[in-house]
Amino acid sequence: MPALAPSGRTAAAATLGAVAATCAAYYYYHRYYKHRCRAAAVIRAFHRDGIAVVRGFASASECREMLSSMDALVEEWDPKETTSIFKTDASQSAAQGKDDYFMTSGDAVRFFLEPGAMDEASGALLAPKQEALNKVGHALHVYVPVFAGYAQSAKVRALVRSLGWQAPDLVQSMYIFKQPRIGGEVTPHQDSCFLRTDPPSCIGLWLALEDATMTNGCLWARPGSHAEPIRRHFAKQPDGTMGFDERQPAHEWPSAEGKIPAGATPDSLGFVPLLCKAGDLVLIHGQVDHLSLPNTSGKSRHTFQLHMVEGEAAGAKWHPKNWLQYPAGKAFPKFSPESQA
Repeated sequence: MPALAPSGRTAAAATLGAVAATCAAYYYYHRYYKHRCRAAAVIRAFHRDGIAVVRGFASASECREMLSSMDALVEEWDPKETTSIFKTDASQSAAQGKDDYFMTSGDAVRFFLEPGAMDEASGALLAPKQEALNKVGHALHVYVPVFAGYAQSAKVRALVRSLGWQAPDLVQSMYIFKQPRIGGEVTPHQDSCFLRTDPPSCIGLWLALEDATMTNGCLWARPGSHAEPIRRHFAKQPDGTMGFDERQPAHEWPSAEGKIPAGATPDSLGFVPLLCKAGDLVLIHGQVDHLSLPNTSGKSRHTFQLHMVEGEAAGAKWHPKNWLQYPAGKAFPKFSPESQA
C-alpha cells in the first residue's frame, strides 16, 4: 500500500483525533449522566422513604484511614480512665442520663464500653480493650484529623445541600464498633429524639467502614416513618438528670418504640434490612425509625456516623434540654469555608 502524502496523513490524523474526542466526550457524558441519575434516585428515595443508600460513597483508602486512625486512638486509650457503659434499652436513662462522663462528651472524644464487655461488680474487662468498646464519640469530627477531613469534605457538603439542608451545624459524630459476638442491639428509635431542633431538622450520615450483613448487625429502617411525629424527647429533667419526655401519647406509638415486642421480628414490624459494603453511606432522616440487631457473628461491623441539624441561620433552634450541649459561648462547628468551594 503506497504511503500517504503529507496532506493525507494530516487528514487521517485529524479524523482519528475527531473520533477519539467524540469517544471521550461520549464516555464522560455517559459517566456524568449515570452519576446525575444515581444522585437523583438517592434524593427521591430519601424524601420518599426517609432513608437512602449511596453506594461507594467513600473509597477503600478512606475506609482504611478511618479504621487505622481508630486503631491508634484505642491503642492509646487506658480503660482504667472510664467504666462508662453505653446502653439503648430500658435502662438508658439511668445509664447515660446520670453519667457525667457521657453528658460532657459532646465536645470531646470519649470511650464507651459494651454492656457485655465488663464485669460491672469488679470493673474488670471481660475482653481485650480493642473488643470491649461499643463506641467512641462525640466530637471525632472536630478533634481527629481523619474524621474531620471526611466531615468537612466537599462531597459531604454537596450531598447534604442536595438533600435540602442549607446551613447545617455538625453536632455529633460516633464511631460504632458492633463487636463480634457481643455487639449489642440498638433498639428502634428516631435520632431527633436525642438531637432535637425546633422545627425538627436532624439528618444522619451512617458510613459503613466494613461490610454490614444480616449476621453482624446491619441497619434496619422502616420506610416512610419519617412522616410521623417525634414521639419522645431525651431531655434534661428538673432534677438535672436526663429522661424521656413524651411528645406524642404513648398509646399512639408504634409497638416497636424503644423495643422489639416479644415474638416480633423487624420485618414483621415493617422494617427492611440495609445491607452495605464498606464505603456505602446510609442517609437517615431524623424522624425515621431504625434499629440494629445484635452481632452474632465472628466479624465486627465498624461504622462512622455523623449527625447534622440546621443552624439558626436556616431558622432552626437547638433545644436547650437536649443532652448534648457545648460549653457556654461555644458554637457548634459548621462547614469550613474551604469545604464550601
